[in-house]
Amino acid sequence: MSEGLEAVLALVPVSDGAKAELRAKLAGADRHYHGTAHVALLWERHLRFGGGLSVQAAPWHQWLACAIAYHDAIYDAARKDNEARSAVMWQDARPALPWEGIAWVTGTILATANHLAAVPEAGMGDEAWAARAWMLDLDLTPLGEGPAVFDANTAALRLEFGHLSDEQWVAGRGAFLRGISKTERLFRTPVLHAAFEGAARGNFARELGVG
Repeated sequence: MSEGLEAVLALVPVSDGAKAELRAKLAGADRHYHGTAHVALLWERHLRFGGGLSVQAAPWHQWLACAIAYHDAIYDAARKDNEARSAVMWQDARPALPWEGIAWVTGTILATANHLAAVPEAGMGDEAWAARAWMLDLDLTPLGEGPAVFDANTAALRLEFGHLSDEQWVAGRGAFLRGISKTERLFRTPVLHAAFEGAARGNFARELGVG
């Protein structure tokens, strides 16, 4: 069992039964990338890079733990509604948070459906948006791994997309990389931008065979 996952779950105010259900989902045989290790990695990076930022203050530290734990609770690469279903699983766990916290986590899970298109909700405070942007950036940090880890992640994703033919995978992967490469800025938060932006763009160019 992942110590990293347990560190996250220690802050998630749901029942032991709900935690057991989440552990089982994340440890499923089909989870080659979007599983326990991914959740643990995001939490480790939150702790390492978030020092001195509001995201490690109350209530955001706990709410981010909840969002990290549940954002990939449901994952099926052949479906387009994973984030919506993950948000429902989060709410069905009946977390012991004020309604503002439950709603913020729900909205953050839903925002991971399209990280780069996310914008503040109407009336959203600066700290609430900063925490959501932080979560979205954390979820993208694997794009900025070193080449060997990036390639291993790509291979793991290919296994998750096993329902696609090689031709479909290559076409879809290429379209994704070309599209994301056109984005002016991948990481909204300065600290994660500094740590991961350059390496991510290098990975895209290398895989696409450009530059």
